[in-house]
Amino acid sequence: MGAHLVVGGGDHSDAVTARVVAALGPGTPVVRPPHRAAPADPVVVAIESQLDRILAALDLPAPVVADLIATILPRDLPDLLHLARALARARADGHELVVDVDLEVARLLDVPQRVARAFAAFVPVVARWEVLVAPEGIGALPAPEQPVLTALREGAELLEDLDRALADPTMTSIHLAAPAGPVGAARRADAEVLLALMGRTLTAVHPVGGSGVEHLPSPAPESGPRVERTGEQWLLRIDVPGVRAADLELVRHDDEIVLGCAGRTRRVLLPSVLRRCEVERAGIAGGVLTLTMTPDPAVWPRG
Repeated sequence: MGAHLVVGGGDHSDAVTARVVAALGPGTPVVRPPHRAAPADPVVVAIESQLDRILAALDLPAPVVADLIATILPRDLPDLLHLARALARARADGHELVVDVDLEVARLLDVPQRVARAFAAFVPVVARWEVLVAPEGIGALPAPEQPVLTALREGAELLEDLDRALADPTMTSIHLAAPAGPVGAARRADAEVLLALMGRTLTAVHPVGGSGVEHLPSPAPESGPRVERTGEQWLLRIDVPGVRAADLELVRHDDEIVLGCAGRTRRVLLPSVLRRCEVERAGIAGGVLTLTMTPDPAVWPRG
C-alpha cells in the first residue's frame, strides 16, 4: 500500500491526479476521496470547546494566548487530521490512496510535526492539572474535562503518523503540480527544502501542460537516520538531498537535532543510543549529513 499525494494547488492538479490513478494500473484497488470540505473532526471539536477556558484559567497574557491558539489549532488542522485518518484507513484496508491535497505544500510538510509536538506538550499539563496548575490551597481552578485529554493524545498520534508517512518515501509519493510563474516556483522551493530536511525529494514535478505521470518510481531502499559504531565513536547519517553544508544550520536541543535551511526547520529525534553522546563534528557529502558523536563522560555510565 502507498499514498500518492498531488500537491501545489495548480489548475492542472485534477489531470495529474487522474494520471496517477491510471499509472497504478487497472488491478490496483484505489481510494480517491471526493472533493468536498472535510467534516468537523472530533479532535478539533473537543479541544475548541475548552481551549479558551483552559488558557483563561492559566492567566496568560493575551499575546501568549493568541500564539498558543494559533499553534494548537491552525486553520488547516481539520484537513490535516482528515488526511491522517484517510491514510490510516487505506493502510488498514491494504488500498492505494490517491489524494489531490488542497493545502499549501509548505504547511502540509511543516505543520504536522509542529502541532503534534504542541499537543504532546499539553498532555501532561491537562493530565496533572491540579498538581501542576492548581495545587491544593492555591485556588480551585476549573479542571479540563476528560475528552480534551483524549483528543490531545489522539491528535498527537494522528499527526505523528502523518508526519512519518510524509517523510517516508516507501509510504508516500509526492507529486508537485504547482501553478506557473513565481507562485509555483516559490512552492517548489518550499517543497524541496522541507523534503530535503525530511531526507527525501519530490517524486515528480508537473509543469502546466506537462504530460503528467508516465510511471511511478520505486522508493529508495533506505530512509531515515542510520547509526554506525566506529571504535569509540558513533556516526549518525541523515539524508539531506540537495542541501549544501554552507546552507545548513544544525543545533543540538536535548534529545533532538534541529536542522535548518532557507528559513525552514525540522527536528530529528536522536536514536536512544546517541542521547548520551556529544556532537563532535558534522559534515555533508553526497547529500548525506554525517554527525560524529562521542560519549559524554558526564552522563555515560562508567564500568
